[in-house]
Amino acid sequence: MGDATGLAEAMLGLDGFRVLEVVGSDDELVITVETTTQLEGCGRCGTRAESQGRRPTDVRDLACFGRPVRLRVLKRRWRCPERGYEAKTWTESHPGLVARHLMTRRAGFEAARQVGELARPVSRVADEFGVCWDTVMAAVVTHGTPLVEDPDRVGTVRQLGIDETSFLKASREHPTIYATGMVDTEAGILIDMVEGNSASDLRQWCQHQPESWLEAVETVSIDLTDSYRNGLTPHLDHAVRVADPFHVVRIGNRCVDKVRRRVQQETTGHRRRKDDPLYRIRKLLLKGSERLDDTGSDRMLLGLRVGDPDDEVLGAWLAKESVRDVYLTDNPADAALLLDKAIVGCRQDDVAEIRSLGRTLSRWRSEILAQPTQPTPHPDPPIPTQMRLVLPGFRGGWLLDSAVVVCEEDRWHGRDIHRSSGAGSWSSLREVGTAGYMPVRNACRSSSGYRE
Repeated sequence: MGDATGLAEAMLGLDGFRVLEVVGSDDELVITVETTTQLEGCGRCGTRAESQGRRPTDVRDLACFGRPVRLRVLKRRWRCPERGYEAKTWTESHPGLVARHLMTRRAGFEAARQVGELARPVSRVADEFGVCWDTVMAAVVTHGTPLVEDPDRVGTVRQLGIDETSFLKASREHPTIYATGMVDTEAGILIDMVEGNSASDLRQWCQHQPESWLEAVETVSIDLTDSYRNGLTPHLDHAVRVADPFHVVRIGNRCVDKVRRRVQQETTGHRRRKDDPLYRIRKLLLKGSERLDDTGSDRMLLGLRVGDPDDEVLGAWLAKESVRDVYLTDNPADAALLLDKAIVGCRQDDVAEIRSLGRTLSRWRSEILAQPTQPTPHPDPPIPTQMRLVLPGFRGGWLLDSAVVVCEEDRWHGRDIHRSSGAGSWSSLREVGTAGYMPVRNACRSSSGYRE
């Protein structure tokens, strides 16, 4: 490589190095280089230093032609001729190399970019660079910390989102370790993450934020845990607290799952099995009613008919749907009315899990209604909620899903809704009072295909 043409140095792309040798194998590419610095002054007295020879140092560089690259750098060892200093020798440094790191600066930055920006597994990146997991993580910390702590990265935040995630699963040595993430929900930027999910953890994080930054926060979105609600005090008392719609709907789904598991255990005497009727419809029960087609509705009704003798699972499903209906309107007054109906219906139900759902909704009522939430886009209007909710309770309620029961000329009629414009569409339905509803068990268990 000593042809003095500079081609090898140009391909290397690191100023201040001379390529001496390139040895290739199937596993890696080894490039031996040396520094071109001829003069060096002592950093303390400025005296011209004396060379004490070279010492090889191996570092990892960017991969080349599909192979990891080992850069063998021959660094000079310098010595100050003056006496009176404890440290008389030192090894020369280079801007492209990081002291006490096993990767070049550009290789470390690229590893941090792939892990942070591209969200690639650390182990995969380590395999490509030919290093271990700890080496890549050290590069991520070194090059990623300045980017995260840059004050211009986030700027002013108006809408703050706070949520927890399971960071490390429980083992014999420790319980499950959680981490709390702070997000700018308006810009979609992760602001910071701290260990723990308690009120003190969140309060301590708020203490380290500038007061002007906290004052700019207008709304805070949290899940339904008292720890986060208490942790916002006193630093974010001025902000409007909003319950995250995802977690609000999630507690409804959790109620359905709890009731389904208990009923299945009581009726069959065992846990989940693939042929159990309730287990076969477990995913349909968690699906939104407006997303169920006729086949899915029939399957769900059949599973409830066979596996839910006391309509407890059906009541939990209706309660879950009443919670979802709160987010299907843009009118705050309508949302408050729907939520109040759901709370009363849940708290008057005979099922303990449904009553617990009602108590949770009641405690978080102000946060759920704090901000009008845009509904999930649907190709057509959802089933009118006033046709689903009948008080007291939900087990004595009414099931009007793919077949909507209407009262026409004082006679009961079943009417299939194909959710399209024209005859039989939603606009052709007229609202009916509570005196014109058909009981759930009659609507679900008619002899003609589970519909009246």
